[in-house]
Amino acid sequence: MSSTAPVEERFSRRQVLRIVKISERQLSAWERQGFVQPSATLPTKINRSEEGNFRYSFSDLVTMKKLRQLRQSGILPSRIRSLYAALKARLPKMGNPWTELQVHADGKRLAVHFQGTIMEPLTGQLLLEYAPQKAQGNIRPLKQTRPLRRSVEPAWVRAERLFQAGLRYEEHQDTLPKAIRAYQKAIELNPHAVGPHINLGTIYYKLRLLEEAENCYRAALAADPGYALVYFNLGNVYDENDQWEEARRHYEQAIRLDSNYPDPHYNLALLYEKLGLHGKARQQWVTYVKLDPYSQWAATARQQIEKTSLQVLVPQKNLPAQTRNQNRS
Repeated sequence: MSSTAPVEERFSRRQVLRIVKISERQLSAWERQGFVQPSATLPTKINRSEEGNFRYSFSDLVTMKKLRQLRQSGILPSRIRSLYAALKARLPKMGNPWTELQVHADGKRLAVHFQGTIMEPLTGQLLLEYAPQKAQGNIRPLKQTRPLRRSVEPAWVRAERLFQAGLRYEEHQDTLPKAIRAYQKAIELNPHAVGPHINLGTIYYKLRLLEEAENCYRAALAADPGYALVYFNLGNVYDENDQWEEARRHYEQAIRLDSNYPDPHYNLALLYEKLGLHGKARQQWVTYVKLDPYSQWAATARQQIEKTSLQVLVPQKNLPAQTRNQNRS
């Protein structure tokens, strides 16, 4: 079993409150208003949080930071709600106005940068920025418009856009080279984001470029040393290279970090079988079936449980010396 699904980086509720610097009350309010909608269920490939299954995406972080900026600028919650409703009505095909548009507060006036222009969001009226000219005599000159300037996005925002593009490209085999380039560029812009490292490593793993895959996973581990999925993926790389002790160490570490993550239990059971540690293998098969009883691999795990001889569970003193050595774990 290998981790093949692209990973979209997720953050726990506690992490969000710390990163965005908001209160639990504020976050709950934004959720009730529909500004932020965390995922309630996650693929088994994603590390679960001790705080429950609610997890937030990178786009959610961008949304919350923008909402916090608007509130700090003195924009009332009622105006923010009106702004959101107006943008959704005027641009129905846009998924998330907070991440796809640049919204600014100029005093009490709201302005949206859209397709190279500046728009008043509630009316849809285009706004011009005026540069005052010095008057000569009694003649009042016309105000000249300044060239519109695009705000420069922070590197981490551009990195997230490239990461999302990589996820889309990865869905089709013919655009896989574009996915690789998108992830590489995202890493250049934000080397501390774990998602691009993991997904690029998984592409290399599928292409049998195991050294490149290992390098990507190690970079992900440097960014987040406590991510169980990364240890699991590294275990797969070492398993493919017949480095069984390294594979075992990484699978076991993945389980220590997240005992409810089923995939490492499955692969560790297979590895224990290779090493002749049938008693330990059986324990892992049993645990896997408990954690993921309806997966496509659960039937195989049950077959392995049935095939495993119960003699491995007999006390060691009742077994011949040769058997004890073979089954010692």
